[in-house]
Formats: sequence, C-alpha cells, structure tokens
Amino acid sequence: MAHLVDPNFWRGRRVFLTGHTGFKGSWLALWLQALGAEVTGYALPPPAEPNLFTLAGAGRAMHSHLADLRDLPRLQAALQQARPEVLFHLAAQPLVGVGYSDPLGTYGSNVTGTLHLLEAARGCPTLR
Repeated sequence: MAHLVDPNFWRGRRVFLTGHTGFKGSWLALWLQALGAEVTGYALPPPAEPNLFTLAGAGRAMHSHLADLRDLPRLQAALQQARPEVLFHLAAQPLVGVGYSDPLGTYGSNVTGTLHLLEAARGCPTLR
C-alpha cells in the first residue's frame, strides 16, 4: 500500500478520473498531478460558479472531457484515447434533494453511468 503515495509509482502513470470537476474529484486530480501522473478527466461541467475545479486550476495540466457517463460511445472513445493504467470513478449525482426531485436522472447518472464505465473499461486493454 505504500505505493499509493509514492511519487515514483505515480510519475508518468496514465490515470482516468471520472468526476474530476466535482469537489473530491478536483482534489484527487490536483493530488495525482502533483505526484506526476498523466490525468485524463471525464465529467459534467462544474455545477456552480465559483467552484474548486476552476478556482484551483485543476484542469490546467490534464486532459479534460466534459461529457456525460450515459453517453457510452463518447465515454469509450475517451477511455481508448487516454489509454489509462488506473481508473478512479468519482462521478455521481450525490445530492439527496436532487435525488428526490429527479430520481430517474439520479439513477441514470449513478447506476447507468457506472455500468457504462464498467463496460468501457472491459474494452480497455491498458487498464491494470
């Protein structure tokens, strides 16, 4: 487990990160970049202004795809283009109030989006 924070492990490693425009995703993107990883993010645009992703400049040193996980062909293309070795899945619709007001959208994002990511990952031979 020591390799998780070892810059030698992460330096040059290709990482695909869903949810990189969210609060936790932005922090993880910044951390991975500081460790030397080559990060590709895939997420919806930040939901509000101001937001951490923009304020911290998390997208400056990474490839960023602003798209929906429910768009399977686009997700597959982004994953194939990135050729990642490591995948972090942080994308979700986490707000309870939104879940109550839009249960179908929340289900689609959280469940269908995850299924699409798993399907895209199945066809990505570079993932370890």
